Amino acid sequence: MKYDYLVVGSGLYGAIFAHEANKRGKKVLVIDKRPNIAGNIYTEEVEDINVHKYGAHIFHTNNKEVWQYITQFAEFNRFTNSP
Repeated sequence: MKYDYLVVGSGLYGAIFAHEANKRGKKVLVIDKRPNIAGNIYTEEVEDINVHKYGAHIFHTNNKEVWQYITQFAEFNRFTNSP
């Protein structure tokens, strides 16, 4: 099979790039050493609780367009980092 893009790593950048390229009709092969997508922000459900497999991560932006885009893929908890 022929691909337009090879993406190494399925973290935020790789997964979003592959998704957007695919929406535009491009064939994308994504490879990752881990068996899951999302890189270090991967979560798995354990007894109805989303658990961060590789440690907790915080996604923050004040860009409304970015927030609307990213929340189409997952539900986020409200968190304000206040040291």
